[in-house]
Amino acid sequence: MTREYGLCIWTFGDIPLEEKCRLAKEIGVDGVEVQGDLKQDPQELANLLAKYELKVLSVTPTNVDISNINEDTRQKAVQYFLDLLSWAREIGANRICLHGEVGKIVGCGDHEKDWELLLNSTKTVMEKAEALQIEVVFEVLNRYENHQIVTSKEALRLIDAVNSPKLFVLLDAYHMNIEESNPVDALKTAGKKLGIYHVADSNRQAIGNGHADIKSQIAALHEIDYVGPIIMEMTAEGPNPFTPIKGENYLQVVIDYYKTSLEKLKAMEYLKSAL
Repeated sequence: MTREYGLCIWTFGDIPLEEKCRLAKEIGVDGVEVQGDLKQDPQELANLLAKYELKVLSVTPTNVDISNINEDTRQKAVQYFLDLLSWAREIGANRICLHGEVGKIVGCGDHEKDWELLLNSTKTVMEKAEALQIEVVFEVLNRYENHQIVTSKEALRLIDAVNSPKLFVLLDAYHMNIEESNPVDALKTAGKKLGIYHVADSNRQAIGNGHADIKSQIAALHEIDYVGPIIMEMTAEGPNPFTPIKGENYLQVVIDYYKTSLEKLKAMEYLKSAL
């Protein structure tokens, strides 16, 4: 199996899009997870990615709330994802991410109502995803970013309820470090429904800078025959998890994280596949 490796370009911060593509190519990844900015001309983005020989591994969404109790707010959020699916098709993406609003750590006060709103919104998004033959991965966050779907089992419950062949789960080593009692077991629980694996160490830095057992997680990917991409999502040390810009030298720090982590990931995969 030839594994595709990528990185999330939002972690490069506020620099020109072409510079982000150039850096990704320099680091040596096969593709990138792009930001779902609908103001970005899709053909321009597709041309940039082609110029630097990068695949679109996934699309990360703008921060909207698909389970908001306010119907107008919720419908606008759902419409964003419907538009994002069309936009993704134009750039040649076969996969987008879906998740709750980042920063929303409490719901309306009625857990069943929150669940119903999330479920109905996801079903609406999946109807169009199926029509366009685009895979959707529901990203499992953590309790400090969203109040819904913070474990692999919760994501699988949603997937079962939606009942769409195009809906999968995105598990992130950083988020799992917070919420899962055993990240390896969480990956195994996801099994064939794992659509994307995001990786960073326990502190969202380079592999080896924290205490996460990434090697065992990579072994679990082999055990469940995961064939999707491994996408790195790392930021420099510092406060505020919602911005990659952490000091004047943040960009070089992140570049170094990605280069060393990519080397370690490939070594882990090689050792496992050689057994």
